[in-house]
Amino acid sequence: MTDFSRPAAPWFVVLDGGIVVLSVLATSETAYRAARERLPLPSRGALQGLVAATAVIHLVEAAAAHRMARRRRLPSADRWARQTLVVGFPSLLKLRDTVAD
Repeated sequence: MTDFSRPAAPWFVVLDGGIVVLSVLATSETAYRAARERLPLPSRGALQGLVAATAVIHLVEAAAAHRMARRRRLPSADRWARQTLVVGFPSLLKLRDTVAD
């Protein structure tokens, strides 16, 4: 059994790319206005709330990953937490598969 593995690269691209775009739209009035001319977007305040909620969710997921890996005595608990902070649920799914082996 390996004690650490990564989700497929497209998860990082899609999820982290989405977070980057969301963050830019939430923090840049210029980017928000340009995008709003082409797309029906919620208010910047709503987007800022989504960014905050995303951060909280990823922090909670990272803590859960660390706890799960530590309980299974995996030496890579810190790596699991960092990875989950970055990519979220695909890392938790990978961890679940890892500890099930």
